[in-house]
Amino acid sequence: MEEIILYEKEKRCTCTLYMTESCNLNCTYCYERKKGVLNMSLDVAKEGIISTFQRAVEKKVHYVEILFHGGEPFIAFDRIREICEWVWSRQWPVKYICYATTNGTLIHGEIKEWLMRHKDRFVLGLSLDGTREMHNRNRSNSYDRIDIEFFKDMWPEQGVKMTPSPGTLSSLAEGIIHIHQLGFKRNNCSFATGIDWTVDELGNSISYREELQHQLMKLALFYLNNPDIDPVDTIQIRFTAIAAGIDRLVDKLCGAGSIMRCWTPDGQCLPCHLFYEASKEKKEKIPFINFSSRLKISDPQCKGCILEPVCPTCYGGNYITYGDIAKRDPFTCEITKIRASAASWMMGQMLEEPYRYVCLKNMTEDELAMTVKGVLMVQEMIKS
Repeated sequence: MEEIILYEKEKRCTCTLYMTESCNLNCTYCYERKKGVLNMSLDVAKEGIISTFQRAVEKKVHYVEILFHGGEPFIAFDRIREICEWVWSRQWPVKYICYATTNGTLIHGEIKEWLMRHKDRFVLGLSLDGTREMHNRNRSNSYDRIDIEFFKDMWPEQGVKMTPSPGTLSSLAEGIIHIHQLGFKRNNCSFATGIDWTVDELGNSISYREELQHQLMKLALFYLNNPDIDPVDTIQIRFTAIAAGIDRLVDKLCGAGSIMRCWTPDGQCLPCHLFYEASKEKKEKIPFINFSSRLKISDPQCKGCILEPVCPTCYGGNYITYGDIAKRDPFTCEITKIRASAASWMMGQMLEEPYRYVCLKNMTEDELAMTVKGVLMVQEMIKS
C-alpha cells in the first residue's frame, strides 16, 4: 500500500470536499449565513480526488490532503465512509492524508468506532473555543457533548481550532491556557472574520482593542513564566517574515486557489469552501478568479505596512463581504497590529535568554538575528 502520512509541513495539494450544507450547531460567528440541505455525491467526490492527484503529479508536490468539510461533515458520515473506502481501495501516485475538522458532537458510537479502526489514515481536528463557558457561548452549548479525551488520545499532535469572538474576548487568555492544560500540543487560535468586533452577539458594546491588549499581555506573562510551553500563533508572530519583507514572500499566506480546491455539492470547483457561501447567497456560480499575481490579491491600503507578510487575510471571506478577494477585513488589520505589539514585547523579553524558551532554543543564529530585526521593526512602527 502507498505511504500515508499524518502530518508534515511540506508542499501539498488539498482537495476539499464540501460534504453537506447542514450543521447541527449555530455558532455566533458562523460565516455560513445561508445553510441548506444539499450533500456531496460520490461522483463529484471522485472527480475532485482524481483531479487533485493529477494536479499533484503535474506540480511535483509531496502529498495530497483530502479534506472533508461542511457544515458539520459527519452529518454525512455514510458518504464519508463510502468515499474513504473507495480511496483506500485504489493505488495513488503520491502519499496522502484523509482529514476532517469537526465540532465533535457526533463523534460517538458507530462513527467513533470507525475512526478508531482507521486512526492511522483518517485524522480529525476539533473545534474547541476555550473553556466550557466560552465554548458554550460561541457554539450552541455543545462542550459537554464532545469526548475531548478521545481527540487528545487519538491524534495528540493534531491539536484544536479555537475561534475567539467578541463575546468571549474577555476570557481569551484563560481559554488558551485551558487548552494547554487539557494537554493539546497545538492550538490554531484565529479570530473570527467578517463580523463587527465592536458588539457581541447580544448587541452589547465591546472595547475590543483595549480588551485584546489586556488579554494578550496576560498571555505573554504566562509564556514568559512557562518557557517550556510553545506560544500560540496568536502571540507568536513570525518576526523573521517581517524582517525579510513582503517582496521575499514566496507564496500567499492562504492556500485558496493555489494548493487548495473545493468541490461543492452542486458540482463547482472553487478556490476554497468560503466561495461556496458567496455562491449560495448570490444564487449563481462563481466566475474564475486569478490568484497567480500577488499584487492583484493584495489590498492597496496595505502597501508599505511591515505587517503584511504576517497579517492573515481570508480571500473567501473578503469575497463574501466585499465581492473582492483583495479587500481585507479592517478588524483583522487592527487585531493584527495589537497582536504584533504584544508579541514584540514578549519576544523582546525572551530574546534576552533565548536558550530558555522552547520557541527560540532551536533557532539558528541567523534566525535569531532576523527575529531581533523583526521585533525592532515592530517596536519602531508602534512608536511612530
